[in-house]
Amino acid sequence: MKRLTTYLLPALLLAGVSTFASSKPNVVFILIDDLSHYGITAYGANRISSTQGFFKNVEFETPRIDSLAKDGMKCDYAYAYPLCEPTRIALMSGMNNIRNYHQCKSQHASDITFGDLFQHEGYETCIVGKWKQTRGTKSIPGKDYISEFGWDEFCCFDVVTEGYRMIDPDIVENGKIMNYKGIDPVTGRRYYGPDIFNRYALDFIERNQEKPFFLYYSMVLMHDEHTPTPDTKPASIFDEHDISKPTKYGFMKGDDRRYFPDMLAYMDKMVGRVLDKLEELDLDENTLVVVMGDNGTKECFEHVLPDGSVFRGNKGSNKEGGLHVPLLLRAPGKIPAGKSYAGMVNVTDILPTLCDAVGIEPPNKDSLDGISFWPQATGRASGEHRKWIYTWYNGNNKSTDLDNVIEYAFTKEFKRYAPSKLYPEGRFFDLRTDLFEEAGTEKKKVPKVWNKWHYSGLDVSKLTPEQKRAYDGLGKILEQNAYVPVKRLQIVRGEVPLRVGGTKQLECRIYPANATRRGIIWQSSDPSIASVDKFGVVTGHRKGNVEITAYSWDDAMPLADHKSEEFRTDGIQHSVKLRVSK
Repeated sequence: MKRLTTYLLPALLLAGVSTFASSKPNVVFILIDDLSHYGITAYGANRISSTQGFFKNVEFETPRIDSLAKDGMKCDYAYAYPLCEPTRIALMSGMNNIRNYHQCKSQHASDITFGDLFQHEGYETCIVGKWKQTRGTKSIPGKDYISEFGWDEFCCFDVVTEGYRMIDPDIVENGKIMNYKGIDPVTGRRYYGPDIFNRYALDFIERNQEKPFFLYYSMVLMHDEHTPTPDTKPASIFDEHDISKPTKYGFMKGDDRRYFPDMLAYMDKMVGRVLDKLEELDLDENTLVVVMGDNGTKECFEHVLPDGSVFRGNKGSNKEGGLHVPLLLRAPGKIPAGKSYAGMVNVTDILPTLCDAVGIEPPNKDSLDGISFWPQATGRASGEHRKWIYTWYNGNNKSTDLDNVIEYAFTKEFKRYAPSKLYPEGRFFDLRTDLFEEAGTEKKKVPKVWNKWHYSGLDVSKLTPEQKRAYDGLGKILEQNAYVPVKRLQIVRGEVPLRVGGTKQLECRIYPANATRRGIIWQSSDPSIASVDKFGVVTGHRKGNVEITAYSWDDAMPLADHKSEEFRTDGIQHSVKLRVSK
């Protein structure tokens, strides 16, 4: 009998299971933009330098984030993608990019995200800060499209255009475009994006203190444009900073990298305000707080450890400096205080871990690449929840641009790259002695993937027995994750009749079971008779006949870039006819 992959909304999604207390636990997930793990002092570094000479060995500390390590758990080996959008797609969906990334700023609402899951569970949901993933469709503009991903509320940057994120920011708040200019009446100073997002987050928490809530706080700090903060001294520097002034480096006007240390301190302060609000409202004991980075620090900054050793940021690179990020969790009474976790954590693991913590079972769990490490965090399981990470990455290029794909699998000790246009034989590195992957007799650049140097790696004909075993093992992982096309779909509708005001769960089986892109786009021929949501739940509205169709992500290529057709309808699909009765 063939194995089946199904999309079925289980009863657990509607019923829920509480694991913290008698009430559902709250979740606050904070994503720091552009910061390696050594950007948090709990990981050991205590100074930072500019490779361009703007500052050297400036001492820094992040006491509020460090408190999460003291009161909860610090993950020592957490990894993301090299750039923000690939990370965000994987984070919100729990899937590797090979499954559901199509092109930059075009994520389609048929993708099931952690916002959708928490909203279905009855949580109040909110995203504040950086969005970036979509521009909307021809029927739903970008300023409204965010709500299609499970957010009851949003206050975000990079929604309809990028614009400014720090001083005088361009923000969309619950569908309203807000171009903040002038003086902020709350502070009496210039408008500052991080303050606006932070205030909205605190207000959301306060307004929903009697309900379970999920807050996704997607920070704009530490990304460029780098600017002074309201705490920069003297105050006149912030008040008079010219955001229209071109820079000699980069493309962002007003960017001044001298203020990176000030931004780091302000970022920690913003996290502290959230922690203080939870304590003030007596919510901290029933709230899971998670802080993570989305990719490494920009390459123009170096983290300096007490022994003088240097860890250089390498955002955009698939090496250690681009991938290794901070990850800290606090859940009083569940996660032991002062715990360190030495297992590898991939960004895809966040969705299943959050769901596990609050008792949600994702309806598409068989399609997830992420693995929950909640049992390890709480002590219910020993050992490590995963031993390796697989990554498919092509920068911010289209998924069809296969010439620039970089594909690899790695453990804490070894890393193997799949064959590519740049290196047809693939590459292999021993990370124990070559953490930054500089072995090999030649180096080349991939211009369309952030123009980073890629070294050729070890001579595989001269590997030690241990290296050879690792090389072969990682090769099998690459083979297991090779792209497998969808061949056909089959909707199973069951025997339950559909009545006006009632619902009916449809199940879509995907063949073969190991197909790579398992996403489904559901569509009704007449939503006024019966509508269907992204979970395949059909709701009857009036008497009549209707056809429900499921399209495969594999060739429908759904996009939300506000330009293209939303998705193709001439590919792999299956339809069923339903009658809505009174």
